[in-house]
Amino acid sequence: MSKTDNTVLKDMIITMLLYGIIVQIVCLIIPGDHLRMTAGLWIGVAAGVFMVIHMKNSLDEAVLYGEQEAQRYMQKSYAIRYLVVVVVFIAVSWLRIANVLTLFAGIMSLKLAAYLQPIMHKLFAKFKKSK
Repeated sequence: MSKTDNTVLKDMIITMLLYGIIVQIVCLIIPGDHLRMTAGLWIGVAAGVFMVIHMKNSLDEAVLYGEQEAQRYMQKSYAIRYLVVVVVFIAVSWLRIANVLTLFAGIMSLKLAAYLQPIMHKLFAKFKKSK
């Protein structure tokens, strides 16, 4: 595992947590069941963090295989992540322990972190330098 891999992973997780905090503030402003909204958001962010860690570990493992084996391994890994998201959505919906919309917003933190990673990396590097 290289230092760059760890840096990208840390940057993405920090971005996901910052996104969660911003969305949490918005959730507190919106009228409704704040406890369920909060639960949904942070379950979603936790699922997103799980997925980004699983994705990184899957990529690290896949490079050790040949082309065909790596492709099958990555497809299996994707299926596992997809299944986890489906199970989380079904569990949250069935148990009514959280708001499904904020759960979705929390899971989308992974997408946002992936798109913003280059920008956030530069920002974090600047912040680290100024310390």
